[in-house]
Amino acid sequence: MSSPSNLDSSPEKDGSPLEERLAQFPNEKLVQEVISVWDEVIRIEQELANSRQRTRALELELASMDLEKGDGPSITDLEEQLRVMKMRCGQLEAKLENEKIRRIDGTDNSDSRLEELQKENARLLKVEEEHMILILDMESQIDRLISSLKDS
Repeated sequence: MSSPSNLDSSPEKDGSPLEERLAQFPNEKLVQEVISVWDEVIRIEQELANSRQRTRALELELASMDLEKGDGPSITDLEEQLRVMKMRCGQLEAKLENEKIRRIDGTDNSDSRLEELQKENARLLKVEEEHMILILDMESQIDRLISSLKDS
């Protein structure tokens, strides 16, 4: 392949336009030069595309390696979380056992607690009844006031 500089190898550079200089060369030679340069451009573009693909593949690989290393919890973090969860599980099991024991021991207390709740319920019902009577009495007084205002 000859380089484009071979086209400008005339001994005198008189500033003539490019068309005149190219007209001095045979058409076959010019066609060969254009095809040669065109093939080289295609080859370079293919190399560029391949390089971009390799670069992108490497970037993806690097990103996946970063995800594996940095974003996820480390093994020591996971081991610490497991240790904490085991302690928490032990605490909850102890609470469950204590509650079972309390309920077994508290069966006789449940009867007294039931009686206590029934008394409290009866007291609250009595207070509710007293409040209802008071509300009804107030409503009747409001009605009398309204009727006296209308009459006057």
